Amino acid sequence: MNNAHDQTTQDTREKKGFPLSPKQVVGVVLLLLVAIFCAQNTGDTTIKLFGGETESPLWVWLLGVLALGVLIGILLPVGRKKD
Repeated sequence: MNNAHDQTTQDTREKKGFPLSPKQVVGVVLLLLVAIFCAQNTGDTTIKLFGGETESPLWVWLLGVLALGVLIGILLPVGRKKD
């Protein structure tokens, strides 16, 4: 029983390199790009939808559309294998 714990501790210590996976690195880079894009597009814009009209800063709309895209990607996993 003690050998399993010792092996796990040894494996953890031997693990070296970058602590993030490549997928996580891509996610962080994309997050930074979105943050920069939103920071540069702060002017007010008018959105027309179904006959209604509203005005808000562009970055609010950009983050809202990003959030909708993430939500759709989570709810409709196209091309992923079921576990």
